[in-house]
Amino acid sequence: MGIKFLFALPFLEIMFFILFGDLLGFLNALLLVILTGLLGFWLIVSFKFDVEKDIKSPIDWIFGRLAGILLLIPGFITDIFGLIVLVKPLRKIVYSFFPNEIKNFSNNFNFSSSRNRSKNSKIIEGDFKDLDR
Repeated sequence: MGIKFLFALPFLEIMFFILFGDLLGFLNALLLVILTGLLGFWLIVSFKFDVEKDIKSPIDWIFGRLAGILLLIPGFITDIFGLIVLVKPLRKIVYSFFPNEIKNFSNNFNFSSSRNRSKNSKIIEGDFKDLDR
């Protein structure tokens, strides 16, 4: 199903562009595709990876990048999917379609929560001294 959709996607994008061009006008449809492309470029480039903030929720960071990539690809179908991924309440619906392997992999990143630590884990504290200075 996925491979067939990827091969059909360019034709579907052209069909939707013709449809929206007929409904909105050619220049308006072209301007809309260009604006969503610029929004996607801004989503990809502008946000830097902040370790303390993004390691707690890597899914939000990944969905933000995925939305940027989908918005950057010209076409209305990918723009609609990009906007769905960009809206935070709709991400849970998209996340429910992910395979279990990816969901289990993303759950391994929640190392800051105390529920993942076992009761017998030992925390070793120490001091750091830079010997190169």
